[in-house]
Amino acid sequence: MPELNALSYLDQVKIRFANDPGIYNKFLDIMKEFKSQSIDTPGVINRVSQLFHGHPDLVLGFNAFLPPGYRIEIPKNGMAFLQSPFTTQAASSDNPSSTSAGPSEPPSKLSLPLMSKEGHSQATTSSISPPASETSPVEFDSAISYVNKIKNRFLDHPEIYRAFLEILHTYQKEQLEVKESRGGRGSSGMTEDEVFSKVASLFKGQEDLLAEFGQFLPDAKRSLVGLLNKKEFSFFDKVRRLFKSQEVYENFLRCIALFNQEVVSGAELLQLVTPFLGKFPELYSQFKSFLGDKELSHAVSGLADRYMEGGGGREVDYASCKRLGSSYRALPKTYQQPKCSGRTALCKEVLNDTWVSFPSWSEDSTFVSSKKTPYEEQLHRCEDERFELDVVLETNLATIRVLESVQKKLSRLSPEDQERFRLDDCLGGTSEVIQRRAVYRIYGDKAPEIIEGLKKSPATAVPVVLKRLKAKEEEWREAQQGFNKIWREQYEKAYLKSLDHQGVNFKQNDMKALRSKSLLNEIESIYDESRNGSGSASSSEPHMMFTYEDKQILEDAASLIIYHVKRQPTIHKDDKDHIKRIIQHFVPDLFFSRRGEKSTSITASSEPEPVPTAAATQRSSAVGEKVDLRDPEAEHQKELDGVYNLFFVNNNWYFFLRLHQTLCSRLLRVYRQAERQLLEHRAEQSRERLLMAEGRREKACDLAMELRLKQPSEVELEEYYPAFLDMVRSLLDGNLDSTQYEDTLREMFTIHAYIGFTIDKVIHNIIRQLQHLVSDEVCLQVVDLYLAERKRGAAGGNLSSQCVRAAWETSYQWKAERIMAEENCFKVIFIQNKGQVTMTLELLDTEEAQADDPLDVQCLSSYMEQFVGTESSFLHKCVLLERNLRRFRRWQVRQVEAMRCRREWQRQLALENAGSLECRFKLNTHKMVFVMNSEDYMYRRGALVKARKVGSQHQVAACQHERFDKWHQSWLANHVPASAERSVQNWLMGEEEEDFIPCKTTCLSTELKGQAVNRYQVHYSSSKAPSSP
Repeated sequence: MPELNALSYLDQVKIRFANDPGIYNKFLDIMKEFKSQSIDTPGVINRVSQLFHGHPDLVLGFNAFLPPGYRIEIPKNGMAFLQSPFTTQAASSDNPSSTSAGPSEPPSKLSLPLMSKEGHSQATTSSISPPASETSPVEFDSAISYVNKIKNRFLDHPEIYRAFLEILHTYQKEQLEVKESRGGRGSSGMTEDEVFSKVASLFKGQEDLLAEFGQFLPDAKRSLVGLLNKKEFSFFDKVRRLFKSQEVYENFLRCIALFNQEVVSGAELLQLVTPFLGKFPELYSQFKSFLGDKELSHAVSGLADRYMEGGGGREVDYASCKRLGSSYRALPKTYQQPKCSGRTALCKEVLNDTWVSFPSWSEDSTFVSSKKTPYEEQLHRCEDERFELDVVLETNLATIRVLESVQKKLSRLSPEDQERFRLDDCLGGTSEVIQRRAVYRIYGDKAPEIIEGLKKSPATAVPVVLKRLKAKEEEWREAQQGFNKIWREQYEKAYLKSLDHQGVNFKQNDMKALRSKSLLNEIESIYDESRNGSGSASSSEPHMMFTYEDKQILEDAASLIIYHVKRQPTIHKDDKDHIKRIIQHFVPDLFFSRRGEKSTSITASSEPEPVPTAAATQRSSAVGEKVDLRDPEAEHQKELDGVYNLFFVNNNWYFFLRLHQTLCSRLLRVYRQAERQLLEHRAEQSRERLLMAEGRREKACDLAMELRLKQPSEVELEEYYPAFLDMVRSLLDGNLDSTQYEDTLREMFTIHAYIGFTIDKVIHNIIRQLQHLVSDEVCLQVVDLYLAERKRGAAGGNLSSQCVRAAWETSYQWKAERIMAEENCFKVIFIQNKGQVTMTLELLDTEEAQADDPLDVQCLSSYMEQFVGTESSFLHKCVLLERNLRRFRRWQVRQVEAMRCRREWQRQLALENAGSLECRFKLNTHKMVFVMNSEDYMYRRGALVKARKVGSQHQVAACQHERFDKWHQSWLANHVPASAERSVQNWLMGEEEEDFIPCKTTCLSTELKGQAVNRYQVHYSSSKAPSSP
């Protein structure tokens, strides 16, 4: 049987090369390659023959695994020949010339001489004829797995494992003898059924191993049922029929599997199956007979009787029981409680006999536990170590106390009584586990003998064991003191870090978020979402909006940026001066903030100035004089509300503004956190003083400091924010280590400190963008264009008069898009209202403008310039109709006043309308396209409120009908006499004396849409009604 031979052959290889396991591993690799068809049959024969060089018995044993048509034989000439029509190979180890044969020899030969164990030279000849079809290789993986499973199963009984191997060796040896003696008369050897029978008797009670072994013996597997005990088969069949639920039967089989795997003993197995078989005394007794007397020597008596009474064996349907949360169910009142003889009145009063635990598995729960930080894991590890050591010490101490009491009892006994005195399994205490655990911890493998000595001869063993326990107690107590110092240091290092859950991932994520690519992708994704949602790239709302709530933070951010710029030796002096003017003049004017201090030079530091490059020299000479970045009109707007600045920027300016906003927002959060902690501290102090004055409470202390988990901060609470700025400066200079910086922040701001971990990285990125702003030509043109448009009023002003500047702002946008033809164009608006500044960012769609002819764009821009005109040409140009100009100015003043007094204006006007409809023209096609979300509308004020007061449409119709009926009745009373009204009624009813066709008219009163109406119907006496005129 090849599969059975595989098990034996693998074991032989493993034993033969026990000192060189690499050969065994190489053999397994060859078999895996052969199985995956990476090498062919001649190749695997070649590699195995070379691997087992000097072991001809292993080479011959490999014949059992070759496909039909292949065989390795040992010739008498000491040479190995491989004949195949597909390959031509030759090799020799002793005499190379011997591999070449005469012309009559086959064209393909492979000589592989193999050395025997004695050392003399033998050879094997591999005569190979190509088979009709190669069979699949033997499943070596399953064989190896099965052998390892048997070895692990019988670790405590190695004789069973050795007996199994002996059966396999015997079977393989007899099979080889049968093959070698083919043609002669000899014994047939062991059959597969005999092998299976011996293995079945060896693996008694191990049904899983026996069933898996049957897979290696397909011929003998058919007789598996016959080999099994008919009595056992009948028993399991009865159990399966009695258990109506398949799930209950599977649980019963799981209990038996635990016994087969030696997880539980026979007595414990009997306890596990009692709830299943307790109601069936015959099956229960039969099952006990299967286990045998030896396995049931420690069985608990009375357990089966309790279940046979009928109460404990009955299953409880917990799904229909009363619930308490998701984890507990109440037992039904009809449930018979198990008997307990040790219950007292207090036990009956306090112990739970109603609620049972009902587990809810993890796949049924939606709760997601937060992942612990490495510092939390470190603290938990310290706690676990302390707990384990405490358990060891307390267990040892409890055992000492028990043995001391035993020793005192022995001291009061006579020598004869001491000899007769014995201890039970509890060793004189109340617990069988605690004392045994203490003895096992000290004596290890010798513990069973020590326990046996304590039980049989306590007078001799107790003093010795007690002395050893006390010595270990002193040793462990001394070691505990050393461990306490180590644990205290670890607590101090990891306590504050363990509280910081966000700081672990914040730095990694923040470094990615601060990159220019991430900032650009963020606004582009918002732009794409708004475009897909509205169907057009144009939108009236900005893509991003940020609020600056405290202008003082702008000055703190500017001071940190300039402080670091001064200490950058790679930045030229002129660039430093330009950066300072941007930070202290240009940016504050944009944010309606106070300008920075004026100084003549920014390079008041000890670092040497860098040598200016040719590009820098050319740029400096081209610029000439320093550009004044101050806006003369910005000073008087800084204290006003409802004013705005309009700034069209490129990518670098967008990156700078985003990073600047990030820096300001984080500084503001740190400042407010310091302020909040100061207010809480003062409130706590005032509350403590009040309570202490009343004598109700002493001064409270920080619990973490009392436990020595952290040290008190050296910085006063009032100085937290200035100290934070100083630490950032020291970090930028390199005078402060980043780890020390983070630890100090955690001491000051606890779990809120993570926001300041990457302040230095934000400042580094800001300075990198500032270098682009002062060196890139497009960035310089953006600033120049803004200052020029600001002077003529096209880059901001009052919000109330924004409609007047709409055309100028459009012209400013066209000019900016021309400058930034190769980059993105962003529309940035700074709005000041109630002391706060709001910055809005919008990515403009310039693809259409760039696709048009540049000449047409220039012509359109010139046309708009001529159409709008400049202030100077408008003022100096002669106006022919001055009355129209005066009328327009008076209308403009009224509009501005109405915008400021919007509430009065809304009360004065009965109608409200808006003309914000926009359209664009494509220059190449002259096609007009309307802009999405721009509209014209007219609304009558009070109409919606009035409609809500009136109610539904039926109520409106009834009200209108009532008004009409009231008017109609008054008109009839004034203009229609009673005779005329009767004449009309008679005519309607057909009672007038006219030449009418004989008919009868009826009047039916009905309701139509809630109103009472009269319906007149004419019935003709003739069979055919007259035709309609």
